[in-house]
Amino acid sequence: MVDDASIGRISDQDYYSQVVLDLTSVIHANPEDGRAYFNRGNAYLDLGDMDRAIVDYTRTIELDPADSVAYNNRGVSYRRRSEADAAIADFTKAIELAPGYRDAYNNRGMARSDRREYEAAVEDYSKAIDLDPTFWYAYNHRGLALWTLGDREGAVRDYDRVRELAGR
Repeated sequence: MVDDASIGRISDQDYYSQVVLDLTSVIHANPEDGRAYFNRGNAYLDLGDMDRAIVDYTRTIELDPADSVAYNNRGVSYRRRSEADAAIADFTKAIELAPGYRDAYNNRGMARSDRREYEAAVEDYSKAIDLDPTFWYAYNHRGLALWTLGDREGAVRDYDRVRELAGR
């Protein structure tokens, strides 16, 4: 594995590439290591390689079908490939597995916004906010969706809340 002392001397891309190499070695030694696939998927996600990230998250899910975070992260990868339907399916599965998973609600809201399903997106952002009233990211996205729907007052309330949470 990469030692902490060398992290400051290499670029993020080089670091994540090294993580991929290290985790590939772990996977070769133990092909049933779901955490290694998951972590390598995260490195691929950070590198912008959505195809490989999806493959690794899929393998993680095969090894542990109850891994809500793997479904969420695979959904993020699908969304980055502009595959909103696949992303929404994964975010929905993550929510089924972990009903209190605020990030999955927020991410599903973003994918629904991508499909211009703003009312459904607002519902998802609102659920994320219900789960965590300090989750500024969901307020920001809900504000965008409300603005698009013509609810300027609601959008401004959400933007004000974002500023409040940011301490501004």
